Amino acid sequence: MLIKCGEEWKNFERIICKLSPILEVQCDNCVIKCTPDHIFKGITKPEMVAGDLQPGDILYNAEFGKSHVLFVDYFGIGRVYTPLNVDGEYYQTTNGLINHNCSFLGSSQTLINAETLEKLREKEPIRYEHNYDIKIFEDPIPGVMYVMGCDVGTGCQGDYSTIQVIKVLSRNKMEEVACYRNNEVSPEAFAVQIKYLSDKYNGAWYIIENQDSGKKVCEELWYNLENYKLISTDGPGKPLGTKATKRSKLDACLELKRLMDNDFLEVHDSDTIKELSRFEEQDVGNVFKAAKGNHDDTVSALYWAVYATMQPEIDLDTCKPSDDRPVEEYPVDYMVMHNQSNDFWGDF
Repeated sequence: MLIKCGEEWKNFERIICKLSPILEVQCDNCVIKCTPDHIFKGITKPEMVAGDLQPGDILYNAEFGKSHVLFVDYFGIGRVYTPLNVDGEYYQTTNGLINHNCSFLGSSQTLINAETLEKLREKEPIRYEHNYDIKIFEDPIPGVMYVMGCDVGTGCQGDYSTIQVIKVLSRNKMEEVACYRNNEVSPEAFAVQIKYLSDKYNGAWYIIENQDSGKKVCEELWYNLENYKLISTDGPGKPLGTKATKRSKLDACLELKRLMDNDFLEVHDSDTIKELSRFEEQDVGNVFKAAKGNHDDTVSALYWAVYATMQPEIDLDTCKPSDDRPVEEYPVDYMVMHNQSNDFWGDF
């Protein structure tokens, strides 16, 4: 097979197609749509990755000599086509840009089927709250059950702290109605946002990972904010919240896959849709994470929200908001003292 590269024809193996986020790179003399991991031959640097391009970067252009990057926009999710194993290290496209040859096809597989991802459509929120950190797609409906999943970030402009609010109408009909995303919020402030959304959406039950900063968020909600809609899945005597193990995360991911691939869960948020498209199985198998250089925080919150529907606190037969658990089921910090007769006592 031959492909025209500038003024010459080159052999290539075949055309490959994949579903991916698409960037539109606008230069002063040309424009190209490509995947975030697409590599150009550059002048600013020898090789330049599309997702890292900044205004002012300079790409090599066989027709014009150079192309100055003006801006890079996120264009959405779609199918992209790439020639595989073109002769030589680089090949030229009709706009003159020199592209790095794709010499192999990655083995990664997204959690959600490509056909499902392609059908997802972003929806504009009806309202933003809390400095645009919260997107509201639908206000709470009286008598309807909601669940939430929470993923705790570092609060240092790295990973995001995220919340997903899911409306549960039946076992086979759920919908994302609100989400929160911030990568600077402290654990204490994040706990306030969780309580706010839980209270707002009919006392929604929620799941939080309890590792690292998550432990502090769980304790802040339980002991200081006195919000008892936190689901603790690890059993009596264990820390508040949910320990993220390979098994619990896989169970949550597989349930998310089942719901989405069967069109049982409707997702609207643009960040979530973008992250789902790069949420891939890792080489170790049965472990799903974001592709290198991407975030998966909104996806993590989404699969924890789904995981909440699998817990005994959630009645999927009625799908009605439930009352708080009896007080005697709450964890209590007992003060235990020891006397000379080796008898333990306390105010039980």
